[in-house]
Amino acid sequence: MKPLRAAVIQNSATADMAANLERLDSILSLCEGADLVALPEVFAIRGSSRRYRENAQPLDGPLVSNMRAAARKFGAWLLAGTIIEKRGSRRYNTCVLIDRSGRIRAVYRKIHLFEARLDDTRIIRESDDYSPGREPVLASIEGWRVGLSVCYDLRFPELFRFYAANGAHALLVPSNFTARTGTDHWKILVRARAIENQCFVVAPNQCGVNEETGVASHGHSCVIGPWGEILAMAGRKPCVIRAVLEPSRLHEIRDRIPALKHMRRSLFQG
Repeated sequence: MKPLRAAVIQNSATADMAANLERLDSILSLCEGADLVALPEVFAIRGSSRRYRENAQPLDGPLVSNMRAAARKFGAWLLAGTIIEKRGSRRYNTCVLIDRSGRIRAVYRKIHLFEARLDDTRIIRESDDYSPGREPVLASIEGWRVGLSVCYDLRFPELFRFYAANGAHALLVPSNFTARTGTDHWKILVRARAIENQCFVVAPNQCGVNEETGVASHGHSCVIGPWGEILAMAGRKPCVIRAVLEPSRLHEIRDRIPALKHMRRSLFQG
């Protein structure tokens, strides 16, 4: 494996997809030289349940076509955080990984759907809008084995343990983590998933406020090393952060504490 140069985009998407994509095109130009450009969950449109229903698209729709063209234009792998995928009569919150030539290389449908009472009046329940995915997805980025996940999945360590047990070097976690939960949990969770699985974690997150629901996103997109070290972390505003994923660091940590070799696989393989 060669070092993987990652650029992580933190944006504050509105309910206007066309405007979001126009801004995104200029932001992508700031990621020149990156091998992997990672976008957050619902990067192209953030709004109400009605807005998501209206803008749901199949994988061969215009949004993914736009992202495939962007990957070709900038010559980088592109993690299209999530789109609202329309598949038959169902909708999924779907992560799409695209290679430098614009080919779709992996599709992950969010398995764990967020549900939380943010305060006395606001409840978020993604199952009202989406169907859950059913399968973990591992992909290869030029020798790097990566496990795909989305946001709320962070709270389910068994998914990431599955990836580690199957050879993952990095975990990709596009998110729209709320400010209410993120203040207490975001940094702890991304570092924990890195430490316990001795993997890099690449976690782009939304920031700002959803203009239609009033729910604030936490920001603080980050790249975490396999020791749990913070390689890069954003603040609360739109930005691009960068980090290099070094194979030598991965090997160093796994040699120092060979925890992955000590896993009792029978505990989570039925």
